[in-house]
Amino acid sequence: MKTRKTSMAKVGEDRGVAVADEAPVILDFVESRIAAYNHHLGGGVGVRKDRHGYTLFHEDCGEPVARLRPRADGRFAVLYWSVFSERWKTIGDFGDVVLGLDDALEYISTDPMNCFWH
Repeated sequence: MKTRKTSMAKVGEDRGVAVADEAPVILDFVESRIAAYNHHLGGGVGVRKDRHGYTLFHEDCGEPVARLRPRADGRFAVLYWSVFSERWKTIGDFGDVVLGLDDALEYISTDPMNCFWH
């Protein structure tokens, strides 16, 4: 964990308790890797983390592109946003497409099933 300000803790006047200047910042390396990949390809895609994983969306209009749902083995299930049913759906008929992060980002950017970039 990293804090925004690196300073000594203050002693509270009331109870004599050490108080940090600011809240700690938790670094999310997955989110930063997604942002770096997006920057490498020229930008235009935002990333937002929620309790179900990482949502990639068009920065200009906010429309969802893909969701990366983390799995216990360190890989990600790749889902697409269905404009017809307005929910996240798996790709293909045989269950989730499960890939490592770099392969998942490459899969989304090349869009072999034509489901991400409409």
